[in-house]
Amino acid sequence: MDVTLMASHVPFLAIRPDDQFSPDIVKDDPGSNSDTAMDSLRKLPLAVRFPLACFLSLSLSSALYSIVASTAGVELASVSRDLQDPWTIGALVAWKTSGVAVAWYAGYDYQDLISLNFLANLPYYYLLNTFYSIHDVACITALVIDITSTAIPFALLRSVIHAHKSSEAKTPNQEVAQDKFVYGLLSLFGAAITSLVVYGSFYTWLPTYMVVHFDGLRSVEKAHNSALYVLVALFIPIGAATTHFVFAPAVGSPGNPGLTDPKLKKTAINPETATLRETIAWNLGCGPDGWTKRAEILFARTASLTACACINTFVRVYVTIEGTEIVGAVGWASVWGVATTLTGLAFAWVGNE
Repeated sequence: MDVTLMASHVPFLAIRPDDQFSPDIVKDDPGSNSDTAMDSLRKLPLAVRFPLACFLSLSLSSALYSIVASTAGVELASVSRDLQDPWTIGALVAWKTSGVAVAWYAGYDYQDLISLNFLANLPYYYLLNTFYSIHDVACITALVIDITSTAIPFALLRSVIHAHKSSEAKTPNQEVAQDKFVYGLLSLFGAAITSLVVYGSFYTWLPTYMVVHFDGLRSVEKAHNSALYVLVALFIPIGAATTHFVFAPAVGSPGNPGLTDPKLKKTAINPETATLRETIAWNLGCGPDGWTKRAEILFARTASLTACACINTFVRVYVTIEGTEIVGAVGWASVWGVATTLTGLAFAWVGNE
């Protein structure tokens, strides 16, 4: 029972009534038990936490897909290859495990995984919805399963990185990285870049390319009828996820913050004595000593996101969709790879890198 309530409502039980005003009284924190349990899990040895993360991820994915097998699973199965052979099932399990391993050893937290899995899996479901007429609910349900089955184990077993911490006493870098106005503008900016790439592809080469290299394509009407402003609105979650995965960790890094700190100034280089690396770094906006910590994080995460989006899209499209040619899967994945790369470079420009 809360001490303050005892003192104010049951005064005859209070031995020291003035204690109700004491700063030493600590109220019960209903979340303390769960925090303690989370901390205990995160303190387990690495040799235990990583296999546990893989096991939980595979188990969650299998259980959740089993639950929706009679609803969303029916629609998805209508365009899927027959993957009942033991080797194909083993390959899919290995692919899922490798994704968890890459994310684990890259140091990503669960917030990173939500954004990364969203961006890496969305192109696959957007293809199914746009060209195969798979219902929105089925695609969204499967996408949520793909995201949560990896994010939940990481939330249980790994602490969030510095840029994502929501403590009251924030560093200047955290304040910039978590500013809602900045976040909103960058989300819209990222959505606009992705929309331009997809819209340009829809109205030039992509529909014909899809018809040629995807046997069983149901319709290209959505692609032909796409409007740029609709795509921008539709892709705002893409911009938000990219901002959260690429920009926020780079700006919110506890290391060298780049030019966020006004005390840090760019120093001119001597073109006669500068090395090739220093010259390239300077032309890209970095100092004479090479990459800043912010630039390293930004470019590394952009490269990681582009690789994950391209490879995961190619594998899922080619392996699971009936009638897909290798060239077709490569072409569809390249659209999203270009969009991701351009967004990362644009964020580097925004971050003055």
